[in-house]
Amino acid sequence: MSEMVGKYCAKFFGKTGVILEIGVVKKVASRTIHVDWGTKTWVYQNRDFNWTPLTKEEFEAKYKKPKFSDAALVRAAELGLKITYN
Repeated sequence: MSEMVGKYCAKFFGKTGVILEIGVVKKVASRTIHVDWGTKTWVYQNRDFNWTPLTKEEFEAKYKKPKFSDAALVRAAELGLKITYN
């Protein structure tokens, strides 16, 4: 589980696939996962954590610019992610 630390997660808007928030896994304990979403840090129990953490390279390759909200693009810039069109 500790291999998840430092990886990125994304919250989506419904079925449209638009990314609203980008989070970074900060800490993994035996029962909890701590994710920093920028404005707040949430603590999830393992069973409630439903995201697939991705490395920086995987995240940049999987998600393209048209799928990001304005706030998510600002957060991506803060985290040093390079979001491209195609």
